[in-house]
Amino acid sequence: MLSVPGIRTVVVTQGLEDIIAGHDDVDIDSALALPRDQLKGWGIKVIFATLTPCDGYSACTAEVDQNRINTNTWITDQLDLTTPTVSYVDAEAAVAVMDTTSTADPQALMLGNDAAPADFDAGDHVNLTADGCTTITNAFDLASLGPDA
Repeated sequence: MLSVPGIRTVVVTQGLEDIIAGHDDVDIDSALALPRDQLKGWGIKVIFATLTPCDGYSACTAEVDQNRINTNTWITDQLDLTTPTVSYVDAEAAVAVMDTTSTADPQALMLGNDAAPADFDAGDHVNLTADGCTTITNAFDLASLGPDA
């Protein structure tokens, strides 16, 4: 990233694959803190994207989903309005719906799977469709990034 001339903002959308692979939220939070600190040190804005739901995916156990939720809490706690800023886009809220079949309390979230353009689940309950990616992209508040983003 740092080799891109004039880079001013970096969006970090990483973590769900690592959690599903067995890393816990503490591992992920530590891993995300490193580029946050380095990018801020270079004067680059950082935007995290919260992790989308994985309910219904075979590897998404209750423990995995709790690590995802904990990581999302860490991400939303990173809001830092000092220059360069650290912010987040709530990707989870953009594409998630309550799983009405869930017995969890509170009910688990899953990717929305309504008809287009709200067909966010590519069919495996973890990967996004093009509509899902577009919806998350549209969740960014581009005006808040300023003219130098």
